[in-house]
Amino acid sequence: MTLAGALAVFLLAVGLAACGGGGGSSSGEEGSESSSRKGEAAKFTPKQHSDSGGGSKQFIQKGGDNSVQEFGEEAGKGEFEAAASAVHDFLDARAAGDWAAACEYMSKSITESFAKLAAGAKQLKGAGCAGILEKLTNPAARTAQKAEAGKADVGALRVEGSHAFVLYRGPKGAVLAMPMVEEDGAWKVASLAGTPLN
Repeated sequence: MTLAGALAVFLLAVGLAACGGGGGSSSGEEGSESSSRKGEAAKFTPKQHSDSGGGSKQFIQKGGDNSVQEFGEEAGKGEFEAAASAVHDFLDARAAGDWAAACEYMSKSITESFAKLAAGAKQLKGAGCAGILEKLTNPAARTAQKAEAGKADVGALRVEGSHAFVLYRGPKGAVLAMPMVEEDGAWKVASLAGTPLN
């Protein structure tokens, strides 16, 4: 399988995972990789961010598709802050090129999809989450990623069970939704990027 073909399969898998598919138990190999990532990610120091909040009503589009804005229920302050922190930490780690730290904030469905991707592509054989994420990140996108990390302002968290969407504003007023999943009591990003809503 070519890297382009493997990437297409991976993106499809991540898309399905973000909609609630995927998951499953992690293998021992994934567990050891996770332990290794935690050691590496310990070097990353999250930044402090100040979010405006305000709830999801501010993101409703008159006559538009508001399925994300109306997903589940509005989260309470504690959940909002925890999920907002996870998104900021992921965006900051990605912008800094600290791939091991970024992997810490990603859901198991993504890291498991990475393992499947690596198994099917010669160029990624033996690469862990951090190595795969680095290879999948276009160096030309780093400027935009830094801008997004710096400008991200979380306004709402919509929750239904263990799934949620963080709604935030990015550069140039873009409204984005980051799918989230709760794993072991912590919110994790369930996509490699926020989806534009406007």
